[in-house]
Amino acid sequence: MLDYISWFSNAINDPVLVSIVLGAFPVSEVRGAVIYAFSISQPWLILPAIISNILVCPLILLLWKAINIPKLGSLILGKSLESKLLKLGKEYEKYGIIALILFIGIPLPATGVYTATLLGELLGIKRRNLLFASVIGVLLSAILTSIVVTGFFSLLS
Repeated sequence: MLDYISWFSNAINDPVLVSIVLGAFPVSEVRGAVIYAFSISQPWLILPAIISNILVCPLILLLWKAINIPKLGSLILGKSLESKLLKLGKEYEKYGIIALILFIGIPLPATGVYTATLLGELLGIKRRNLLFASVIGVLLSAILTSIVVTGFFSLLS
């Protein structure tokens, strides 16, 4: 990931723009922007990355509605599997917000706002809950990644 971040930051000279793009990009999300911000000794760059990563959720939800993905999902999955997913989503709604927050917040590969929003939509979780989980999850991810990165940099020095 560090090679990717260094290549990207060399291609764009504006650190704020690099932070915004890293925060919104699916591969890095806010985690990559935190690494970038601390690597150039400007931790305030985490804020634009957090905002851009949070804005991903409403954009995905708008695209979801515009493209009519539920119709495509029922064609691909079939009616029985789709109804099972929606039933699971209603049961999941009780504990789903906490699970989505942790899913977004824990900095592991294939977790984050993109995956959580798509998963939440497939399960039929209410959109306001998805937005809430995205905000809290991105903040949690930024905090956890900052703790890990500052600890790593302190070990190096």
